[in-house]
Amino acid sequence: MIWNPEMTFRAMIRSISDGIYITDSQGDCLAHNEAFLHITGIPINVVGRNVSTLIDDNLISDSATIEVIRCGKRVSKVIIFPSGCEALVTGNPVFDKDGKLINVVCEVRDLSELNTLKDELKRSKQLNKQYREILKNYGPAVSTEVVTVRDPKMQSMLDALPRIGDSDATVLINGESGVGKGLIASLIHEHSSRSTKGKFIKVDCSAIPSSLMESELFGYEGGAFTGAKREGKPGLLDQANHGTAFMDEIGELPLFLQVKLLSVLQDHKILRVGGTTPRLMDIRFVCATNRDLEKMVDEGTFRKDLYYRLNVIPVGIPPLRERKEDIFVLTLSFLDKFCKKYHRNLSFVPEAMDCLYEYSWPGNVRELENVVERLVVLSQTGLIEKADLPEKIRQASEVVVLTVPSSENNRKVIPLKAAVAATERQWIERAFQQNKQLGPTAQALGIDISTLLRKC
Repeated sequence: MIWNPEMTFRAMIRSISDGIYITDSQGDCLAHNEAFLHITGIPINVVGRNVSTLIDDNLISDSATIEVIRCGKRVSKVIIFPSGCEALVTGNPVFDKDGKLINVVCEVRDLSELNTLKDELKRSKQLNKQYREILKNYGPAVSTEVVTVRDPKMQSMLDALPRIGDSDATVLINGESGVGKGLIASLIHEHSSRSTKGKFIKVDCSAIPSSLMESELFGYEGGAFTGAKREGKPGLLDQANHGTAFMDEIGELPLFLQVKLLSVLQDHKILRVGGTTPRLMDIRFVCATNRDLEKMVDEGTFRKDLYYRLNVIPVGIPPLRERKEDIFVLTLSFLDKFCKKYHRNLSFVPEAMDCLYEYSWPGNVRELENVVERLVVLSQTGLIEKADLPEKIRQASEVVVLTVPSSENNRKVIPLKAAVAATERQWIERAFQQNKQLGPTAQALGIDISTLLRKC
């Protein structure tokens, strides 16, 4: 196959998404590609015409070509074309071997997409600024490396953790799946002197098969059973010596092991499987469950004496749906975390944030974190909008319709949420007309400034 340089060159020019416009040294158009016509919207054939006539006929507002011919250097200009498109036009001079100008090649780049991204970035920065102002008006948030809360009940619980950590009393953490029981348990360990002497060992009672639970928890002596190591093996509780054993999902512990765990709590000794000599241990127990242990005691599936041994210091973590104030700060905290992780710069639009606020979050904090990470990974722009949210979260914001009488004595069906929003909007606009400023307007409406700012 014979290679034709001219055909190859023309094919390359046609395939470029930016407009290409080529003139001679006098400014007469020699050639252009299809993208040039699409971007500029010039309605006439420009081949053979001098670029100055395009200015005279008001088809272009300025010319990079004329400037290149005048100065003999590369020139860039922003020009508005008949299509309404704002484009960056870069003119490049082409010289022969004697240094004489022979052609001007102009590249025409559509700035619409760039301007859209610029506007989104500007809006994103404005939203971030608004969210920071809202947080300031809400008052200080309690924050550590792993916990960010604003709910008064959660603040009170976190304030008590240093005192709980200083003791050796057994702690029983209650809460639904995903509320952060493991984080609270680790914080209790970090607030104790045991954090410098021993380890924080997590035992997931629901993940270990009951047939292996005893040997995994208490360890075994050599030859205790078929397949056992000759030298024996220490258990998870051995590893927690001088530290903290976190018994997650304690309600799943089999009854026969509940007896043995009660013995450890009372005597502070561990007897390995196949062993005859108990080992003295210094272990602080923190347990967690999402089940109703009192009901299990009544049903006979959990030992009453063990329950009272574990429930010395009860710590209850409310579900996320009962501490709505935390949804806002947790969302921003997770957004900041995952934007740093994935090198993104994103913000939630208020409508999307409202959807997160109205959703019930059956998976609690863990579900919220997963949703925010998914949104950060999949977002294609600088803003996370309502349409980007999972369908179940969007549907949660759709309220059943309400029938109200219209002025024509007919009955008109409108969404309840829309009716409430319309009424709020009217009252807020009226309050602004009378008071002009945020502070007096918020006072007149009986809400704080942060709430008014969010509704605006």
